[in-house]
Amino acid sequence: MEALLLLADGRFPGGGYAHSGGVESAVADGSVVDLRSLAEFITGRLTTVGFVEGWLAAAACRAAHEGDVARLAKLDDECQARILAAPLRAASESLGRGLRRSARVLWPAVGSIQARHHPVVLGAVSAAAGLTPVQAARLALHGAVMGPVSAAPKLISLDMADALTIVADLAEMVDRLAAEVAALVESDAEGPVRSAPLIEDRALAHATWEVRLFAT
Repeated sequence: MEALLLLADGRFPGGGYAHSGGVESAVADGSVVDLRSLAEFITGRLTTVGFVEGWLAAAACRAAHEGDVARLAKLDDECQARILAAPLRAASESLGRGLRRSARVLWPAVGSIQARHHPVVLGAVSAAAGLTPVQAARLALHGAVMGPVSAAPKLISLDMADALTIVADLAEMVDRLAAEVAALVESDAEGPVRSAPLIEDRALAHATWEVRLFAT
């Protein structure tokens, strides 16, 4: 449980604080203006790319527990194929490096992980920390919520205490989605392919901005 809480803590130095999860672009185009629209944005992100990230983390956790290096490499390739926008691929690799660098201080076995992309690294780190695939999925899905929630008060007039109500409201959905992706991993079913084209499109535009608060 301590490892789960540590990895879920936004203060863990993995680099996530530098990313808004796409909410900076959504604020810029007027899609996110208040608490309600922020909740709608996060729900959409959670059930699309967040779901895929949850599956990748759960599958990588299982592969790492089994010592299946080839499976980890394949999951890394699958993650690469599912991220269409180059800025988001670069961000995923950067977050993966940051997480691996910090986590190996606590769990030295992490140093041997060859995965590049963040969800896959997260799953492998979770295994090194003794967590289960469903816990790895929860971490990935929690990150899909907390990234935008943490960034939003810096971008719009919103109190952090109010923003955090979204985390509480979506907790049941996070648990349900984590159970779903863990079941997919357990059954050896093909991985989900869910996308959020608007987030990808906004990321391409965001990468060209001369002034921005967040990397993505």
